[in-house]
Amino acid sequence: MSGPRHMDGPDRGKGLEPGARTIIPLMAGVARPRGERRVLMQEAIVEVVGHLVLRAVPPGERSPLFDQARDLLSDAGWGLDELFEAAHDGPARRDLFRALGLEE
Repeated sequence: MSGPRHMDGPDRGKGLEPGARTIIPLMAGVARPRGERRVLMQEAIVEVVGHLVLRAVPPGERSPLFDQARDLLSDAGWGLDELFEAAHDGPARRDLFRALGLEE
């Protein structure tokens, strides 16, 4: 199509205009679990942190939430030194859970 015909659409060639057809983009990310699943995710986060800084967990021994926990952990943006501190129960682990939206 050429000429003015391509401007016959609802925006009349002006580009996108706010209105009933406005689309709100969703942010990609990992959903934060609630309730009992939150506890399972916390355990999986501890497993992933240990995998990264203490001892590798073989694929056959990983929890079912391992991959999701790894993806969630990548959102935290923590360095290995911070993760090492969070590998042990204490304030650093609680800070990590808070940063990930997993605090109780």
